[in-house]
Amino acid sequence: MRWIIKERLEELKKYVVKEGWYVEDIFQNCSVAFRERNDVIAKEVNNNYWDVYNEYLMILEFSQQLFGMFTPDKRDLRFISGSVIIAKILLDIADRLRDIASDILDLVKEPDINQSISIPDMFRFSQRMLRKSLRVYVDQNLEGAAAICAQDAQIDESYSKFNEEIVRLIQDNPRVVKRALMLMDISKGLEEISDYSVQIIEVTHFIITGKYYTCYKDSLKEFSIELFKNLSQQS
Repeated sequence: MRWIIKERLEELKKYVVKEGWYVEDIFQNCSVAFRERNDVIAKEVNNNYWDVYNEYLMILEFSQQLFGMFTPDKRDLRFISGSVIIAKILLDIADRLRDIASDILDLVKEPDINQSISIPDMFRFSQRMLRKSLRVYVDQNLEGAAAICAQDAQIDESYSKFNEEIVRLIQDNPRVVKRALMLMDISKGLEEISDYSVQIIEVTHFIITGKYYTCYKDSLKEFSIELFKNLSQQS
């Protein structure tokens, strides 16, 4: 019986990985559409979104079947529930990428501004974070998980610096305010996606260890009331 459960859990993982592939494709399309100011590619994002959505629904249905077929032990229960949570995180990333694609469609109608050259780097950085976090889930191996926390801190810093540049640009040239605000929204979306990648790490950590860990500053910390107070004071 145990080998049957193991097979089904591997099948669930494959569904989540497939959803991750769809999200990475959308991510790449957004990156290319922004870099090339290509409205055709940006429009494809909305169509591709439904592949992610349908895969998410399939994961929900398959997970329900697992609970109906077996009585999972603690580790298996964490894996099933954690996989569903990660599938939802991937859907949330796809939602944010669809928002970014919408901003790109509006941006290509306007003249470019120099500040937009910083965003391709943010695209690449957040894409790498997502890919690495999914690798941690697939391998069920926490090696490298803490490094993703450090990378999240870096992209937070990049986002803050970019926003400061945009604010100065608007102050110097109010005529670009519409384009500048769209760039800010795109950079905010990329920063949020890096936070979603961190959530994948945190959920995977719980699946493997059964303990609640969260990214605090640039490292993984076991969750505690004291840490919660520190996080609350910062927000």
